[in-house]
Amino acid sequence: MNDTACATAAGTVERTLVAALSRLCAAWPQTRRLTVGFSGGLDSTVLLHVLAHLRPAGLQLDALHVDHGWRPESADWARHCIARATALGVGCRVLRIEARAAPGESPEAAARTARYAALGARLDAGNALLTAQHADDQAETVLLMLLRGAGPKGLAAMPEDAALGSGRLWRPLLGVSRAALQAYATHYRLDWLDDPANTDTDYDRVFLRERLMPVLAGRFPAAARTLARSARLSAEAQAAVETLAAQDLDGLTGGGAGP
Repeated sequence: MNDTACATAAGTVERTLVAALSRLCAAWPQTRRLTVGFSGGLDSTVLLHVLAHLRPAGLQLDALHVDHGWRPESADWARHCIARATALGVGCRVLRIEARAAPGESPEAAARTARYAALGARLDAGNALLTAQHADDQAETVLLMLLRGAGPKGLAAMPEDAALGSGRLWRPLLGVSRAALQAYATHYRLDWLDDPANTDTDYDRVFLRERLMPVLAGRFPAAARTLARSARLSAEAQAAVETLAAQDLDGLTGGGAGP
């Protein structure tokens, strides 16, 4: 992208994030602190940069880096994150965890489970953890769920808002493409970490990202956007099913009365 296109994309990222935060804060007015899950990669670097410059009124902002200890350079990554956050005037804590996969469980899944459990334990009712998953991540998740034979609940993929510990987990960038985040980073001359695992096609998600999504986008340019829309429609369908089920149960039990 040229400079003008990058500036336009950066503005789109900022507006989308502001709209998402307005929506989420209205739904959860008790929120007083935003904690960015800061890996140091492109996506979370952009998320932290936008929030540090927006400084939403009435909300404290900090960052939390999870060190899985998988790689020799993990300590360097933690130092990078602390330095980048500090340069933005944001405090950054480092959380070190150890995740061991159970028999038949992938290391990636084990790490994700351990990570969210550790993060959730540190949230109170006034705290929201913000992560940087975006529209392309959502599209990949839909494809993974399809390949696993999931129904509407699985195809709803990642929610924008979910409970985590005593607080909330927010994904305010689900409406933003990876290309827009890249353009934002280019516009503001940000630097970030590149995890070698993000190009390792032994991981299913990376295989979809590197091998399948470019083919789909070549044939269907709006593939990522339409897959993300399918996730929203599946979430709406699942919510409708759950509402109807609750109404049916309420009718069978006489509004909660015992038999």
